[in-house]
Amino acid sequence: LMVNNSLKELVMGYNQIGDEGVLSVCEGLQCNKTLTKLDIVRCGISVKGASCLGELLKVNNSLKLLMMGANHIGDEGVLSVCEGLQCNKTLTKLDMEWCGVSVTGASCL
Repeated sequence: LMVNNSLKELVMGYNQIGDEGVLSVCEGLQCNKTLTKLDIVRCGISVKGASCLGELLKVNNSLKLLMMGANHIGDEGVLSVCEGLQCNKTLTKLDMEWCGVSVTGASCL
């Protein structure tokens, strides 16, 4: 993903890649300029993975759609993503359904 300049969508939903897999994807997307859609729905991601995604959102300038529903990130994970969103200028759609988010987590969005 670091050197790929043609891939626009990466769909990995329903694969148990967990936090370690998300960390690898995030590392690859740090420099990627073409990927606009990342689907990691129901991939066994926790707060640790959400933190990686929050850091990615701070530096990635191409991602427009992030689908991360059905992962157990809870309020703490949402807060990490929200921190990344404060710096991000390209993301236009964020899917976080079934992530165990309460009013506390939703209020940061």
